[in-house]
Amino acid sequence: MTRLSNHVRSSVGGKVVMALSGLGLVFYVVIHMLGNLQIFEGAPTLNGYAAFLRDMPILLWIVRAGLLSLVVLHIVLAIRLTVRNRRARPVAYAARKYRQASFASRTMAVSGLLLALFILFHLLHLTAGVIDPLAIDRLDVEGHRDVYGKIVRAFQNPFIVVLYVVGQVGLGLHLNHAVTSSLQTLGLEYAAFNHLFKAAGPTVALLVVLGNIVIVLAVFLGIVHG
Repeated sequence: MTRLSNHVRSSVGGKVVMALSGLGLVFYVVIHMLGNLQIFEGAPTLNGYAAFLRDMPILLWIVRAGLLSLVVLHIVLAIRLTVRNRRARPVAYAARKYRQASFASRTMAVSGLLLALFILFHLLHLTAGVIDPLAIDRLDVEGHRDVYGKIVRAFQNPFIVVLYVVGQVGLGLHLNHAVTSSLQTLGLEYAAFNHLFKAAGPTVALLVVLGNIVIVLAVFLGIVHG
């Protein structure tokens, strides 16, 4: 246990754990997006899917606890590695050159903070119902919680739409660099697959962001309605 703890506290071990936790969160984000796309199949499908998840409370809370642990671990390691890197070079570069670093990689801290704020807002809004308490307890004709109606109600508000689109920009920037960087950290950088790994980040980011934004805009434009 001590050896494992020391490995995690080292820079290399911390990066590996951070990469693994990040990829775990990416997997959840993709699954979450695919689940939400069922809104295009109508209220019975989406509400039935949500009811199916709630019918397994033990598994649901295990997943939630696991996700929370991954998020906390990821953030703590990110802060620790950033502080350690700055201490290793207390004097800043005289001139910064970004020949290799992409915009997404240079803004990881900013996109990470934006993403954390968006996740908090999202949980308070659509999960806990703190921001819109009137929609949280509505039921559909089958007696299920009306997740479909809650989403439709939410994205008819232009202010909410803007907040979610901005949140997706932060998510996309973070995923763009995080996926590729995590694969490289785990030693999956082989000459034959370099192009594939470099394309993985932008591809995942684009698919997730488009999948989420299309839901928001479909409701706002009246394509999906109550």
